Amino acid sequence: MISRLLLAALLSATCLSNANDKTEVHVDGALPTGELRPIWNYFGADEAGTVLTPEGQHLLHELNQLSDSEPIRLRFHHLLTSGDGTLALKWSSTNVYTEDENGDPTYDWTLMDQIMDQLTQPGIEPFVQAAFMPQDLSSQPEPYTPKLTQHGLPKDMVSGGAFYPPKDYQKWQDLIAAWVQHSVDRYGKEAVSSWLWELWNEPESPYFRGTVAEYCKMYDHFTYAVKSIVPDARVGGPHVTDPGWKNGDVFLSAFLEHCRSGTHAVTGEIGSPLDFVAYHAKGTTRIDENGHVEMHLRNQLRTIQTYSEIIASYPEFAHLPVYLGESDPEGCAGCPATLDPERDYRRTSQFASYTAASFLRKQDLVSRYGGNLQGAVSWAFTFHDQPWFNGLRALTTNEVTLPVLNAFKLFSRLGPTRLQATSTGMLETDTIISDSVRADPDIGVLATRSQDGAVQILLWNYHDVANDFSTETPVSLSLSKIFEPGQAATATLTRIDEHHANAYTLWRAMDEPQSPSVEQISALHAAAELVSQPFPLAPATDGSLQAELILPRQSIAFIELRKSNP
Repeated sequence: MISRLLLAALLSATCLSNANDKTEVHVDGALPTGELRPIWNYFGADEAGTVLTPEGQHLLHELNQLSDSEPIRLRFHHLLTSGDGTLALKWSSTNVYTEDENGDPTYDWTLMDQIMDQLTQPGIEPFVQAAFMPQDLSSQPEPYTPKLTQHGLPKDMVSGGAFYPPKDYQKWQDLIAAWVQHSVDRYGKEAVSSWLWELWNEPESPYFRGTVAEYCKMYDHFTYAVKSIVPDARVGGPHVTDPGWKNGDVFLSAFLEHCRSGTHAVTGEIGSPLDFVAYHAKGTTRIDENGHVEMHLRNQLRTIQTYSEIIASYPEFAHLPVYLGESDPEGCAGCPATLDPERDYRRTSQFASYTAASFLRKQDLVSRYGGNLQGAVSWAFTFHDQPWFNGLRALTTNEVTLPVLNAFKLFSRLGPTRLQATSTGMLETDTIISDSVRADPDIGVLATRSQDGAVQILLWNYHDVANDFSTETPVSLSLSKIFEPGQAATATLTRIDEHHANAYTLWRAMDEPQSPSVEQISALHAAAELVSQPFPLAPATDGSLQAELILPRQSIAFIELRKSNP
């Protein structure tokens, strides 16, 4: 018993010592290291109709403020699903396709147009997903609509007729061609050719009740239809997910082989068009033995590594743009943390710190294998008519910004040119792929320069286990050659942590009201705001700039330096 207590004390002291060890961060403004693509400008959700709700309209406006250089791209399920437009967790519909008593198709674009009008407003583009199968076109039309859940835990949402191959592949092809032509008529050929067109979602999983061969046949008809209307349109797939779940790695290899050497189901020629490759990369979460949320960054990065290796093994496709069609800490956006506690990270700054630690490694990891990562979709948007802070994977709750959205707002301030930056507390990516972030935290850094010459430094303190948000790590900054010798500089500091840019902490202090007053709602909005404050810099004898700050666990700090008049 004594030895166990002694061991526990030693482990505790070691953890405390590691947490309090000073991290040294150095940024060299004279050493650019490459381009930083805004891969974070991609979001999505199951429920396409959410963009028509007040919450969805509000978030579209917020997202549209993130980027001027590239559009925000949004990917949604259920653009072809049959139904009356009712929204539920993991369900939406447009009812674009029906057949009369003679089996002749009728296309009704009413709901589709309303949704696509929102996804094509200036600054926004759709990442178009052809899914799921209309009831009258499904090879298994009954049962079709699952039991819908609008509040609570959604049950089996992927067993109905919407998830089957078509009964008639020619009618499927005609539907896609009609959709593309309608899009051209409404939005113009140039716009439609800039969109990303993809088939289905996670077809190796219960989302698709068919075989690999049936998916490839659907893909041939899909791509033939799209390019018959807009030859320059970009088509791709297959959006498989975690290789450890339903053998997505096997499916991806089979799909790429079909695109390379298979017989095209429509033309009879060898191969099928492929303009980009897309897959999903997810982490996992659980409640650990001490009752804390335990995330698993390793799983997400390992999936990216596995699929990058597969794509690299096909020289014909190794150069193609890559998209992470979903890129998240775990797999069920529509499962609320209030009923599924392992997802409680979503309400806290842990989601923000995880996002910083993961997103800014993805581009490097894909590049390691010669890949060209263009975007990573966060499967997080917002939800309509849900309880306050109920822990769905979202960017807002009842229009109040959550910490993770603030992380994306800080990302949007980064410049396009990366600068050399090192941190003695930053874990190697290979270490995370091997061990995740279970011992020492990941005290990471990314530095950039914007076109106006300003320098941005993003710091984060992430750990898989949400056991103590108050643990602090001192950080010593050394910034060299940021500007010309003798040039005066000013800096600002913006934080996301338990007490900054975090409405959830205030809501808990309010005793978690589900009917907050107007004054309380106003206070929550204020608490969610990013606030920048002056950040003191001290010149050193070698001409560098020095600074000190404290990074709490599960936090982000953003420092921006600009030239100032002497």
